[in-house]
Amino acid sequence: MPGTLGLTAREVEPRAGYFMPSSRDVRAVYPNGVAFGADISVPLLDVLSVWGGLDYFKKTGKLTFTEEPTTLRLMPVFLGLKLGSVRRSRAVRPYAAAAAGYFSYKETNVIGTASGRRLGLVAQAGLLVGLKGRVSLDFHARYTMVKAAGEGADAVATELGGFQGGLGIGLGF
Repeated sequence: MPGTLGLTAREVEPRAGYFMPSSRDVRAVYPNGVAFGADISVPLLDVLSVWGGLDYFKKTGKLTFTEEPTTLRLMPVFLGLKLGSVRRSRAVRPYAAAAAGYFSYKETNVIGTASGRRLGLVAQAGLLVGLKGRVSLDFHARYTMVKAAGEGADAVATELGGFQGGLGIGLGF
């Protein structure tokens, strides 16, 4: 069984993406926007890596009725597996990844503050394009799923996840 001996695809990756919430209710208040993050991957086998990371998305919108400012902050931390060649000898390396995420969220406005932490899912697919040395570009698409718990007797859980397309710079070590 192949091991990690000689594999050089351990990577740290700062990245940015354009986040689009999947919930119509969230989109009505908060427009799409830029999310920042970082990933790390460590090879286990020729085609399998441990994959983890964190994201940061903060957006100010307007409350639906009063149009007063409201701010949403989402910060998922995730850990899972990435499937794809870990050998840097390939110029283009497609991959797919899935992870469990621990999402922290906070919404602040004149009505008050709502915050919480929930478990969710992260799925990502992309292409790593090798550049010079141990540097690669990561063109990726990500989908996150997490429901924020509502408060009160008539509360409804709200989907805070969504789609994100982005670009990262992988730095091998």
